[in-house]
Amino acid sequence: MEFGIVTDELSQEPREAIELALGWGIRRFEIRNIRGVRFPRFTDDTLDELAALREEYDIRYTAVSPGFFKCHLDDDAHIDYALGDGLDLTMDFMEGCDVDLMICFGFELATGADGPAVELLQRLADRLGERDFGAGVENETHCKFNTPERIAALLEAAGRPNLGANWDPGNLKEGAAEGFPGGYECVRPWIVNVHAKDVAVLADGTTEWRRIGEGVCDWRGQMEALARDGIVEHVTIESHCGPADEAGRHNLAALRSYLDS
Repeated sequence: MEFGIVTDELSQEPREAIELALGWGIRRFEIRNIRGVRFPRFTDDTLDELAALREEYDIRYTAVSPGFFKCHLDDDAHIDYALGDGLDLTMDFMEGCDVDLMICFGFELATGADGPAVELLQRLADRLGERDFGAGVENETHCKFNTPERIAALLEAAGRPNLGANWDPGNLKEGAAEGFPGGYECVRPWIVNVHAKDVAVLADGTTEWRRIGEGVCDWRGQMEALARDGIVEHVTIESHCGPADEAGRHNLAALRSYLDS
């Protein structure tokens, strides 16, 4: 199994992030934020720069994460962009850089019913499908895709073969300790991508991002299952804690050690 990393987990400068990760043997990268701007909302030549870096370093962009549908259901401007100009820019970049997957979200839990959210995800998947792309919906506790059971139910309701789950056990937060094996088995048929981070549940009930192996996620068991089941080619590190290079290097070493053992 290979490992990748989200570039801005190392640096907002893509060249710096790529060179650092290459020193660790990582050649797979997910694109999210560049210089504080979320992909693909750049007003300069950043998209061309990313394409050039891919050729220069002979690397692979495994996914792009434009943050589509990380909003309330009544945010018409965001939804229009996600299904219109923003999606067009995203798909053009994906086509030019041989990227198969887009990471999206499942709308804020606080507003709207599940039905309209599913319909919009179907529309997004259908647009992506016209150009043979797929999407992975990332789970977050404040979004409708917040628990393994709801992830599975909503994706089954959507019923699109190119719409799956971006499985992030750490993002379950208070429920992360149950993310494996129970949560994983529930979501496994829909997993198309995996984000790796860890989280601790503090005495006051709040959560805090931690380096892998220092929180409640069973990453040893999760990695063993991913290697056994063969449902993904790589796992993408998304540390969410720092210092960035130290956390990234630790997390890569931890994940590799779980596979080696």
